[in-house]
Amino acid sequence: MSPKIPRFFTGLLGALLAVPFALRWLVSPQATSATLGITLDGAAAFSHMRGDTGGAFFAVGALAIIGLRRKEPAYLEAVAFIMVSIVAGRLLGVVLDGFDPQVAVAIGVELATAAATFATARQFRSRAGGTA
Repeated sequence: MSPKIPRFFTGLLGALLAVPFALRWLVSPQATSATLGITLDGAAAFSHMRGDTGGAFFAVGALAIIGLRRKEPAYLEAVAFIMVSIVAGRLLGVVLDGFDPQVAVAIGVELATAAATFATARQFRSRAGGTA
């Protein structure tokens, strides 16, 4: 596999998470939540969606981009770990709450992000060790 493929996807997914995904939650949390069947009521609900969801999307996307630009595997491994942890939480939700097709799409994006960032981190680590 070309070493450029994981890097391309790391950059693409990082940019998508940091900008359009994050901005939707930061700027329009009520409309974005409504597409998922979530109703927001009050300042605390809006704050949680903007901060927890929008802020998390931005941070994860930014870490992926920063890790890619600096060729810093630890940033990319952090993104992969966060994404795998989110998937674990979603799978627990499937067991406890049931399945919704939107969850499968989210899991797919999260697993793709984890795979791309982890593969890119491995490439950077192997180059630092002189084996690539």
